[in-house]
Amino acid sequence: MESRYRAAEAAQFVETYGPRWGEDLALRVYTSRLLGQDPDLVLHGGGNTSVKTRVTELVGDTTEVLYVKGSGWDLGAIEPDGFPACRLAQLRRLCELPSMTDEQMVSLLRSHMLEPSAPTPSVEALLHAYLPFKYIDHTHADAVLAIVDQPGSNQLVREVFGDRVLFIPYVMPGFALAKKVADLWRALTRAGREPNVMILDKHGIFTWGETAMESYERMIANVTRAERWIEEATALSQRTISSPSPDTCARLAPMIRGALARASGERWICSFRMTPQMVSFCDRGDLEEITQIGPATPDHVLRTKPKPLLLPPLSPDDPQKTKATLDAAIAAYAEQYKDYFRRCSAQRPGERRELDPWPRVLLIEGLGAFTAGKTRKDAEITADIYEHTTGVIEQAKANGGYEPASELDIFDVEYWSLEQAKLKKSGGAGKPLDRHVALVTGAASGIGFATARALLAAGAHVTLTDRDEEALERAAQPLVEAHGDRVFLLPCDVTSKDDVRMTIRKATLRFGGLDVVVSNAGAAFEGPIHGEQGDSALRASLEVNLLGHQNVARFASDVLIQQGSGGALLFNASKSAFNQGPDFGPYAIPKAALVALTRQYAVDLAPYGIRSNAVNADRIRTGIFGGGMLEARARARGVGVDEYFRANLLRRETTAADVAQAFVYLATAEATTGCVITVDGGNAAAFPR
Repeated sequence: MESRYRAAEAAQFVETYGPRWGEDLALRVYTSRLLGQDPDLVLHGGGNTSVKTRVTELVGDTTEVLYVKGSGWDLGAIEPDGFPACRLAQLRRLCELPSMTDEQMVSLLRSHMLEPSAPTPSVEALLHAYLPFKYIDHTHADAVLAIVDQPGSNQLVREVFGDRVLFIPYVMPGFALAKKVADLWRALTRAGREPNVMILDKHGIFTWGETAMESYERMIANVTRAERWIEEATALSQRTISSPSPDTCARLAPMIRGALARASGERWICSFRMTPQMVSFCDRGDLEEITQIGPATPDHVLRTKPKPLLLPPLSPDDPQKTKATLDAAIAAYAEQYKDYFRRCSAQRPGERRELDPWPRVLLIEGLGAFTAGKTRKDAEITADIYEHTTGVIEQAKANGGYEPASELDIFDVEYWSLEQAKLKKSGGAGKPLDRHVALVTGAASGIGFATARALLAAGAHVTLTDRDEEALERAAQPLVEAHGDRVFLLPCDVTSKDDVRMTIRKATLRFGGLDVVVSNAGAAFEGPIHGEQGDSALRASLEVNLLGHQNVARFASDVLIQQGSGGALLFNASKSAFNQGPDFGPYAIPKAALVALTRQYAVDLAPYGIRSNAVNADRIRTGIFGGGMLEARARARGVGVDEYFRANLLRRETTAADVAQAFVYLATAEATTGCVITVDGGNAAAFPR
């Protein structure tokens, strides 16, 4: 591991943040980001850092404060606002109290903050306050965990880090840990042995310094010592692995996601992790033994649960057997989790609210890990954490054995009173399509884009597809910026079966399955229906405006059926399906057939709980009217362009956003199928018959 500290970068942070926050905090932000951006040191909100400095309060008093990472902030992207300032003298007095509950600690920490609206200080704030150094860094470095997660970790730590290491037997983070460190620190310093690094058993590493660079580079140097020791002491066997088939994973994903939904009554956003490290780990002969011991550090239990679910080899070619295997495995996992809760609760006083018993990590031989969360971000964080866990497990196992924190220690963190308090505060109404996965075709503009935007606003994860990849990327950029990895972009020509098949597979693999499919892509064709020109226009229109929808529905319904948790096929039909316009037959006829297709899918897929509905829109200002078609349609109706858009009973122009809201409604209408909703401002001639 090499230091990434650069004096020029540090100076830039001082220039950016120093005028308002001071040089000390500016440099604290810089080195905190260096730590947080290295996943071998810190993962997704882990670790914490601090700096002690002096500030001038509003009334003019100069106060010594501790700036410490705030709860919920990620070191990799932390800003000065992410470091609440606490009055240092009061925090040090708290360290001298004989006892304190977690709730009391949090309350007292907040009471000594300079800014009441700032984030709650890290639970390690008292420990940072006690240690007599200006800058302090704490990480959960993989290499350190691979050493402390072994039997005899006390001796190993001294062997690796030398006589000046302060080794802390495992203590739960918070006040108890701060007290333990204070007691051991005093004993060492009285003996004239001031430590130069601190290792927390089953937890991580602390370093410090009088400058941000000194503390950071001590962290890098000590983690490097751990890495070198592991490399010299450990002989990991190289296993030959075969790359898993993305196609197989894409076909299995909805089956696994559906099984989780059936068991839990909730939808999940899921992800396959098929890296060489994960696949190799899942092919170990001792997988059942080493994965059921516990996480690399108790902190990870909040993301991964205490243990992963191990699954036997699965085949998408035998869906009934696969579904039965999954249902049985998930049910057994849930029972084991409930036993764990009862067993550990009996050994710990107090009342607790049992968390859900569903796995977050599912390991599959030959394929890797399938992870689940409320969002894709959650699923990916879980995958990242468990992939790093596999490296820690393998390094520890190849040396003295893997021995993480005990089951009760893991339980204590999972059922920490502070975490339970968060549960009591949560539970408010979410968005209607939270934890749903949607796909929209023709999403680069018009109704498709508006629908994708509305689905995202309703909470869904959305794959946007369009034949014009560049236009799709340009149009979707604001959505990506606003919604991050809930947005997925794929090029797709709906007239190509192979294109549609691959698009559905990629979208399924991205989020684990599908719930809502909006088949929107289409094109306008005009002219008389008779004659050679009408025949060719009709055939071309049928390919896009009927068979293109069939391609999407066919492959999407395969996923929905295998998932087994219902879903919705939604089609963008047209007012023309019920009320044809002059010289618009090549467009109207396929749209009329599309309504019939919608109803046929409603009949055929009802036994699977899959709904099929359509929206009939009329006269929406979109690109479909380009090339002079708008003027031609207005002339055919004998009106001007603006009047053409307002020629309805309500005398108002209907927009793409109006149509999008109809699709969102149908996505949530659990008791509606075979329905056609009109969104046209009112057209009596086009009322559904």
